[in-house]
Amino acid sequence: MEARDHLLLHANDINAETRPKLADMLSIAEGSAYLLSTEILSAVPGDERLVVLIISGETWGLIEDIPASPDGDTPEDYRTIILDEIAVETMRALIAPPVKKRKESTGRPPKYSIDQEGTDIFIQHVYEGQSIKSIAREHHMSPTTVQKLLNKTRLQAADNFLNGTWALSKESLNWEKNLKILEWAIDHSNGVKRQQYEQLMLKLLTD
Repeated sequence: MEARDHLLLHANDINAETRPKLADMLSIAEGSAYLLSTEILSAVPGDERLVVLIISGETWGLIEDIPASPDGDTPEDYRTIILDEIAVETMRALIAPPVKKRKESTGRPPKYSIDQEGTDIFIQHVYEGQSIKSIAREHHMSPTTVQKLLNKTRLQAADNFLNGTWALSKESLNWEKNLKILEWAIDHSNGVKRQQYEQLMLKLLTD
């Protein structure tokens, strides 16, 4: 059952003696009349102003009805307004459920930068020997995030060795640590890139 079904108004829902015109209309529009509002006018039971929406195909009408007095002194006050096409379309637009617009993802920007936090983490762990957990506490990151940044920066460092951006020298105090960076890069790469790392490692060890 649709949510609006409880608003349906039928001819037998009203007093046909005090609302004869409305009763006739409801008989004609059986199953397509909806009670929009009720306003109590007095303490007399059934003395209420009703606002009813009639929908018949493409024709929509609004009815305002005040019942006749029980003694017959005051006749039924029945008014109807037929909505034109523009009004009907406006009504449809107003009562239609809102269409949820799908939010287009622009991609989540990285929270941390390899050039900034990544470099700091790389130096602290590789050259200064600081543990992952200690670095995570210092940078207020999870150990997983620290490890990811460290891995990316290691590969970047290996590429810097490969293309000559960073010099490799046996006289350097970090010689053994730099070789370990290359070893790690070989273990964590494949294809052409791995071959290039292996060739560089072989050259360094045989020179």
